[in-house]
Amino acid sequence: MAELVLVGVIAAFGESIDSALGMMYGTLLSPILILFGYDPLIVIPSILVSQAVGGTVGSIRHHAHGNASFNGLTRDMKIALAIAVPGIAACAAGAYVGNLLPKMYITLYIGVIVLLMGVICIRPVYYRFTWAKMWGIGLVSGFNKALSGGGFGPITSTGKILGGVDPKVSVGTTTLAEVPICLASFALWLVFGGSIGWQFPVAMCAGAIVGGAVGPFITSRIRTSALRVVVGVVAVASGVWLLIALLV
Repeated sequence: MAELVLVGVIAAFGESIDSALGMMYGTLLSPILILFGYDPLIVIPSILVSQAVGGTVGSIRHHAHGNASFNGLTRDMKIALAIAVPGIAACAAGAYVGNLLPKMYITLYIGVIVLLMGVICIRPVYYRFTWAKMWGIGLVSGFNKALSGGGFGPITSTGKILGGVDPKVSVGTTTLAEVPICLASFALWLVFGGSIGWQFPVAMCAGAIVGGAVGPFITSRIRTSALRVVVGVVAVASGVWLLIALLV
């Protein structure tokens, strides 16, 4: 029982960061839980289903705190859909490739692309916003999520900010878009023969619910200008974390 409580606390911490900054749940929790000795075949699907639950709560709270508007087909809702719809389509490709490539190459790919996006976010190279580019971000990030369980948030959060989307809106729409992406990735995990015991993911879901309620409040209290830099720094840290994981 104490072990499950600890897992729930870790999930709450991870989801608080993720829903506050739009990244780090899968990227942070996956290596931590595996380092603690948990089987990756339990960790990855548990992360996917618990992040869907935490992201649902986080999306509701982002709307309540005014970080993003999801009341109907608003511009913010359209941005979330522009990420989620192509992202779901890319999940199948990511899950398929993930079963073919060695883990080392997957980690290297995700680590390098996340690191570059973080650096660019800190020292911005902005581009003109178009819906086609949002769909492109959705394709890449959805592929990454199904491929490794992480790499979604850093791409979508930084990618939208560089396209001129307000950082708070970027975080809120990333939180919402990740819900169907995680559910699709989890379903594909089961389709491709994965199995899961439910005590572990239920503990993570309970923690993610708490984190999903806390994170958006943190977002609402951070200045927009500072949030862009924070997102960039966390993305760089995420990329470095993944690359270091290749050496240990």
